[in-house]
Amino acid sequence: MSKRRRRSAPMLLPAVIVLAVIAAAVVVVVLTQNKSGVNNADIEDTVARLQALEARDVNAIDSAPEAASDAGAATGDADAAAASESSNAPASEDSLPAIQQSILDGSGILDNVAIRQTFANTAIVGDSITESTWEYGYLDQDVVISQRGLSVINADEQIATTIAMHPKAIFMAFGANDLESYESNVQGFIDGYKMQVQKLLDALPGVPIYINCILPLTESAIAATPALQYYPQYNEALSAMCDELGLTYIDDSFIVENDSSIYEPDGEHVISEYYPKWLSYMAAIAGL
Repeated sequence: MSKRRRRSAPMLLPAVIVLAVIAAAVVVVVLTQNKSGVNNADIEDTVARLQALEARDVNAIDSAPEAASDAGAATGDADAAAASESSNAPASEDSLPAIQQSILDGSGILDNVAIRQTFANTAIVGDSITESTWEYGYLDQDVVISQRGLSVINADEQIATTIAMHPKAIFMAFGANDLESYESNVQGFIDGYKMQVQKLLDALPGVPIYINCILPLTESAIAATPALQYYPQYNEALSAMCDELGLTYIDDSFIVENDSSIYEPDGEHVISEYYPKWLSYMAAIAGL
């Protein structure tokens, strides 16, 4: 049998004060009535009511605020859980134009502190473009699982690291290097991507996976490396792969379209200003 919890003296004080005030009020009434010539029977009746009131269980009176507090805490926990679940809901297709506009006008871009907090316990897996998220100081290396020049087919180590992390969400961004490896062999690229994704699906069931598009490449970059011209076909195949596997495809090409200043001189990599926009957009899509 569990022991009854002992209530501390301060918790009794409000109830005692209430009874004292009531008692004083009744005494005043009694005295007033006596001076007014009220008979003794009325006085005795009033005193009896006071005695009955004093005999009530003080603990019953004092337990009401605590019960209300406990009920309020339970309601608060339920509300917090509901809010958390709601805030983690992925963005709907209809909401994408508004989210994209908020990124372009700056109202939807997270600050550096919020970016770190938002992506805590996630994994962003990719090549040199992904790697720059920590090189520019937006995220820590424990979140960014990347390597310069990495192709998805060769990302076994990065996928194993991601599985060991047990992240709450996974973002993948491959393709620029694969274009040079696979060239027009789009299906070969997709087969390699599927193989890595399937490892994640098998090891981490229920963890959402988001697949980023290959950023548009400039004409100068394509002129220097003709294999890059196939990026639109690769993106179409990535979107179809996501539909097939039940993943979310993130098309963030709107960030760089019609803004050549966001590219590095090679026309393939992007400058620091791109990353808060990209990360904020991914967070919004994933409902982080």
